[in-house]
Amino acid sequence: MLPEEFKKSIELCDLNSLLKSKCRFVVEGNKVIDQEKVEGVEVISEETEKGVNVELKIKKNVKLSEPIFLCFGLSGSHGEQIIIPQVEFEEGAEAELISHCTFSKAIDASHEMGAQFKIGKNAKMRYNEFHYHGDDSGMKVIPKIKVDVAEGGEFVTSFNLSNGTIGKTSIELEVHLAKNARTEIETKVLGRNEKDHIEIVDKVYLEGENSRSLIKMRAAAKSGGTVLMQGETYAMAAGCIGHVDCQEILFGEGSVARAVPIVEVRNDQARVTHEASVGKINQKELETLMTRGLSEEEASELIINSLLK
Repeated sequence: MLPEEFKKSIELCDLNSLLKSKCRFVVEGNKVIDQEKVEGVEVISEETEKGVNVELKIKKNVKLSEPIFLCFGLSGSHGEQIIIPQVEFEEGAEAELISHCTFSKAIDASHEMGAQFKIGKNAKMRYNEFHYHGDDSGMKVIPKIKVDVAEGGEFVTSFNLSNGTIGKTSIELEVHLAKNARTEIETKVLGRNEKDHIEIVDKVYLEGENSRSLIKMRAAAKSGGTVLMQGETYAMAAGCIGHVDCQEILFGEGSVARAVPIVEVRNDQARVTHEASVGKINQKELETLMTRGLSEEEASELIINSLLK
């Protein structure tokens, strides 16, 4: 049974359908409180003095029609959570994982994750992560994820932290692609006030021939918030194609937005491109909305929300 605070957070992130998920894994603090699996999925968990270890495996050629629901969080205002997941998709496996991290009452709390994903030959993994950190900017979140994608495999992921406050969040994602593998990485974040500070570093290594990647980063900083987005792509083999796309806007005194695209090519038959833009809200769009009866704050919020949709 999910704690009420978890349910409220899930509703705020518009994830109500996941409450009926047949395959799920839920951790409150450093204790596993709910665990269900379906045929073709193996889940092994261990509670330790340092946190929770999780091994999740999708068996060879298993294709799940419904998502696997992962939920990690704290019910109270203080505490520490450490999650160490190891996720493996065997050859030909296909599934979607939806992870919801909830810290709705956080005043002085932390969440750390050190994850390893292994995606087998021709396997496909969708990984969508939604966070809600409450309204007090009292959360510290430090996830690190390393992903290895075998020949012909696919890793598509999105991260969303636009509901509630950020607090201090530092995310590192590193993806290694073999021959004919591909990845798409999308990030959407909003720093709402001077206590919100987020750093996101997404790295892709195009190591196999004809591998493909797209890093898409969208962020906004308002009322003194700080956001750093860094997308890196390294092309090492013939036929590789990669692109990094960063867009950030800022609004309000003291806000800081920084975009850092890094591209490196080590093979003359590979190609990596990038684009980045950082700046204030488009004045023409702002004035157009204000002529329709919105205040400057309301118009700015609407523009920011449209960027993060």
